[in-house]
Amino acid sequence: MQLQFESTDIFADIDPRLQRLLERKSRGITIAATTSTEKEEVAVIAKVNNLKEWLSMNEVYPGADLGSTPNGERIVTGRIPVSRIEHIKQSDCVVSLKPAQALKPAININSPATVAIQDLCSQNSLEEQGSGVVVGIIDVGCDFAHKNFRNPDGSTRLLAFWNQDGHSNPKSPYGYGQEYKRDEINQALSASDPYAALGYELEERSHGTHVMDIAVGNGQGSGLSGVAPGADIVFVQLSQNEYTPLIENGEQAVESCFGDTVALLEAMRYIFDIAGDRPCVINISLGLYGGPHDGTTLVEQGIDALVSEKPNRAIVIAAGNSYDTGIHASGIVLPNQHFDLQWQIPHRNPRQKEIEIWYDGGDRFQLEIIAPDGSSLGRVDLGENGEVVDTEDNTIIFFTNRHSDPNNGDNVICVFMEPDLPGGIWTLRLHGVHVINGKFHAWIEREDHSQTCFVPPHDNTHTLNTIACGYKSIVVGSYDNTKTNKPLSFFSSSGPTRDGRQKPDLIAPGHHIWAAASRTGTQVVRMSGTSMAAPVVTGAIALIFAEALAHNQSLTIEEIRELLAASTQKNFPTHSQPERYGYGAIDLNAVVLAVQDKFNRL
Repeated sequence: MQLQFESTDIFADIDPRLQRLLERKSRGITIAATTSTEKEEVAVIAKVNNLKEWLSMNEVYPGADLGSTPNGERIVTGRIPVSRIEHIKQSDCVVSLKPAQALKPAININSPATVAIQDLCSQNSLEEQGSGVVVGIIDVGCDFAHKNFRNPDGSTRLLAFWNQDGHSNPKSPYGYGQEYKRDEINQALSASDPYAALGYELEERSHGTHVMDIAVGNGQGSGLSGVAPGADIVFVQLSQNEYTPLIENGEQAVESCFGDTVALLEAMRYIFDIAGDRPCVINISLGLYGGPHDGTTLVEQGIDALVSEKPNRAIVIAAGNSYDTGIHASGIVLPNQHFDLQWQIPHRNPRQKEIEIWYDGGDRFQLEIIAPDGSSLGRVDLGENGEVVDTEDNTIIFFTNRHSDPNNGDNVICVFMEPDLPGGIWTLRLHGVHVINGKFHAWIEREDHSQTCFVPPHDNTHTLNTIACGYKSIVVGSYDNTKTNKPLSFFSSSGPTRDGRQKPDLIAPGHHIWAAASRTGTQVVRMSGTSMAAPVVTGAIALIFAEALAHNQSLTIEEIRELLAASTQKNFPTHSQPERYGYGAIDLNAVVLAVQDKFNRL
């Protein structure tokens, strides 16, 4: 394959993924419609300093208002025409603009141990095990007909179900999907085929059903209860097998995903709106690999804003399963020298690939890409972008070197590679043109079924889920509860955050957990991953909220974190890794005692 470098005239002072989208548009590639966008539109998250001005922009179809950042800016979602990206980004009210990114489940299928969540639950009763609390699940696959999510009289425990994949109507939240309230779900449950009655396609062994059961299943069908079986439920089904405009060209489908970051934020706002003034905890067992890992993504800022809006709110996020995958590298670039990052790509590589490299805003690096045959394919300086094209003028590689991301002031290099590039060792050479700090971190984005990696030795620190580095979220890693010393799951991602904070916050069981199997009514299935660990903590927080509600008390997210931290088990194995354990392993009995003690002293 003969390749050559070309510079571009694509506006470089915007998000790298938006640059890539504009590059595709410039080549006449059609930007396909998605569940929530029309053709030639893109779903975006924005940080704005004037909400009224944002809402009045003719080019913007507004979505959710997630709330305020600490300095008074607002995090919002919306849809905009691709042709107006540059114009909207340059508006005085827009501080930052990011496109939607596809999400994946935080599940791992290669672990051997088995445990039922029922074995971990306290025998004490905290206010009917979550009664009065709303638990939100944002995932894919909601078996509302499974008996574990029904009351003794057969009626549903769901307050609402928003299927973002459903057919939209004038009442659809944010203009897409289909919403079902409790009465509609109960009516469907009386039908011979409840799923068909709602027009809902549900796969067997669905991820979302399993996650929901761990947090709130009542065991009425399976005999295995979740952590907070008395809680009410709101489920948001993200769009599966979504076309996303940054990784598809309108002609071919992409690999399966669980919605995107814009839909995720809108789902969170929806759940909190349904909950109203009731205590509410949301579970997110989804994520990505890239990003700055310092809590400054607009998704994380949106999460922080939602949780800070009022007390009795929490959002729990799976830490991720990328500890042993070789997706992270770090190093120091010295002045007037270079550092080589070696990226190992298999000879059969049908997936698109991308890397993000974050470095200090006071430094100036140049990026040079070197092919497996040793040929240099060109350089880009800070504030520039470029592309590598084949003999038919198709873009094979697009890469950017953005100066000063508006959310943290750091620089970011992004490399986007199309499928079926020559396999072998690709070298990303970082040249230190002007260096004060020199430190960098690099992440390869998630690629299901054919994950590429850096050449060993690997740096397995800083491997947290992209959206698991925020300040207000509760982030959960996984351990093996079948062993007495509770060793970490081999896959459980590691902190710290890039800015040095401790994450995950704590760990919970995530090895081959038995929980509800969708489309069975009563049966269970085993799954593994931090996807399974997170809902254990979600259920625990529901218990805490219920006790606070019984005492007519409110809890801030900081108080929730303190209660969880104070009740963890800290008997770690010798030579343990605190950057993966956080405060320790959750102990539901200790949580019960800590909460009761707190309120009995009032």
